[in-house]
Amino acid sequence: MMNMTKIHLLNFLTIFLILIVIMFMIMNLNNHPIIMMIILLIYSSLICINMCLWKSNYLYSIFLFLMMISGLLIIFLYFSSLISNEQLKFNYKFIYYMILMNFLLFILTYKKIKSLSNMFIYKYSFNEITPILNINNMKFNNIMNLFEYPLNNITIMTMFYLLFSLFSIIKICSTQYLSLRKIN
Repeated sequence: MMNMTKIHLLNFLTIFLILIVIMFMIMNLNNHPIIMMIILLIYSSLICINMCLWKSNYLYSIFLFLMMISGLLIIFLYFSSLISNEQLKFNYKFIYYMILMNFLLFILTYKKIKSLSNMFIYKYSFNEITPILNINNMKFNNIMNLFEYPLNNITIMTMFYLLFSLFSIIKICSTQYLSLRKIN
């Protein structure tokens, strides 16, 4: 079993990466659908990694990841049939600025937590020093209820809806052999 400080550091890193992804989503001036889907894919994978840290059972995080990926694939098929010829432009200065800003923020936050943990290591536990990293079992139990008896019908119905919309989009695109929107 991993040392508790390593688990908390890994939890802090995933929370920090989630915040970085949210900052990219908020500050992204180029709202191209493909970029937004890539950001959502990274966000959902980080949420699943964070869920794996909560409990030793990985089944719920795998279910969540598979549902998010299937939904993103359906959205990708829909947008690729609508927007086939639109150019994608990157703002490299913005990306460099965001990476540098997030890296500096991570170093400063990590040094602060490290100094606090070294200063109070004998008096307090690591959980009392950094309450933001505490694992909230109540939230995890709410997520687990999605896959148990009374609410699993909604989850299964959502999966079937995504499957039906995937098949219908594929059928529409395959019968016309072109995109859904006419491009002049």
